[in-house]
Amino acid sequence: MKMKSSLFDWCNYLFWCFALLIIVQTDKLSLHLFFNSFHSQIGDFTMPIFTNIGDGLFLLFTCLLIFLFRSKRLAILLFIAFLISSGFVQFLKHFVFDNHMRPMYVFQHVKGFHQMKDFHYHLFQSFPSGHSTSSFVLFTFIAMNFAKTWRTQILCFIGALFFAFTRVYLSQHYFEDLFAGAMIGFLCMKYTQVFLQSKWQHLDTPLNK
Repeated sequence: MKMKSSLFDWCNYLFWCFALLIIVQTDKLSLHLFFNSFHSQIGDFTMPIFTNIGDGLFLLFTCLLIFLFRSKRLAILLFIAFLISSGFVQFLKHFVFDNHMRPMYVFQHVKGFHQMKDFHYHLFQSFPSGHSTSSFVLFTFIAMNFAKTWRTQILCFIGALFFAFTRVYLSQHYFEDLFAGAMIGFLCMKYTQVFLQSKWQHLDTPLNK
């Protein structure tokens, strides 16, 4: 099955290039301090709420809603992509990059570093960002199946990046963790759908209802 690139795809490719340039040219600790300086009362209130969009439980709930009210085929696509991406991320976190500490492990005693009161910070297994992965799985799914115009394609990318960036704002991840998670989420969702759709076309399975 020939795979066509959408505007959403190109937004991701451009982001990869830009993000890689930033990562290569900057120190991750200095970069995080830069992002940490852009805090506000509104951000401290809203970001812990918005970050739940990238939670695996939210994605599973979305799968259930799609299965019940829209399309069994699409729900299965999203669920399988979620399993693949989250399994890969957890493998990397626990077996490959288990010694990568989160920002608060480094900055918790640094004077002037912004910390949110009564917020639970994680300290270990920073790379890659699971929330960023789930966010890009979800919005790649939406872009591939529901976003029909260039405006909605761009909005999907902005949404994916915004909800992924909540993890950096909350000092739960570094920017490079976000970047890796975004790439994993996008690729897992895109290639899962391309592969399964081609198989289902050959089988002519009636899962779309």
